[in-house]
Amino acid sequence: MEKLSILAPAKINLYLNVGARRADGYHDIESVMQTVTLFDRMEVTKYPPAEENEIRLFCFDDKLSSDENNLVYRAAAAFFEAAGIERYRVSFTLEKRIPVQSGLGGGSSDAAATIMALDKLYQTAMPLEKMCEIGARLGADIPFCLKKGTVYTTGIGEIMESAPPMPDCAFIIAMPKGKGISTAAAYRAIDALPVEAESVRFADFRKALSVCDLEKIGASLYNKFELVTPAETGFAELREMLLATGAIGARMSGSGTAVFAIYPHIGAARKAKDMLPETVQAFVCTPARRDYPYIEA
Repeated sequence: MEKLSILAPAKINLYLNVGARRADGYHDIESVMQTVTLFDRMEVTKYPPAEENEIRLFCFDDKLSSDENNLVYRAAAAFFEAAGIERYRVSFTLEKRIPVQSGLGGGSSDAAATIMALDKLYQTAMPLEKMCEIGARLGADIPFCLKKGTVYTTGIGEIMESAPPMPDCAFIIAMPKGKGISTAAAYRAIDALPVEAESVRFADFRKALSVCDLEKIGASLYNKFELVTPAETGFAELREMLLATGAIGARMSGSGTAVFAIYPHIGAARKAKDMLPETVQAFVCTPARRDYPYIEA
């Protein structure tokens, strides 16, 4: 028996513009994605193969399934098929900390961590590009969650370009208390919008990031989903609350409804978190670089 523990980081969208719906049902996007030090933790155990192959998943969050409907299970099955491993027996114990259905990519990150952990345990030395091919078949965000760090993404999220790293800073990620919205519903609402130019251009954000200017980055944050997210979610009120604590900038992540805010350092973020009402679920974190020690053992 062999085992390891691996961290699956949340992601935020520093910039997210959504184009028209394509013929294949997907949407082209322009995004800048960033992993942060808010993690799910997963313990993965490899057992000697038995008569029948087995993938077991234990999750402490009863909102999530523990069968083939879970991305962890599906990512494991896809990895074994792609690696040509015919006999396997493995278990996953998933400790969730990233809020579900929040726009923070928790499920995609768990799937990416699954592929990385199995590659190490089964010593397949799989190239990152091959891992991304496996992940892309399961979800558009999974290739980024394998790559990590700061990344420009286009296409449906599968075209990735390394970006300059975020300057040293800290984030608060907070969850509004209102009603959430499904990703599918959010995209349908985007499709119903009139065609018009985004208020902040992708090129503007790229320029701010390239000069490593945190103030310019904060001013260039953008998320098109904010245009269609209903007021009852509470995201706009929470965003204003975070800006009132002195944040450099604040936006919703993904299709929502989590909101992130940028601060110059961890001390400022912690002080700002103390200013929030106790009813607000909030996390203080920092950018998670590609070289972060994600595998713990």
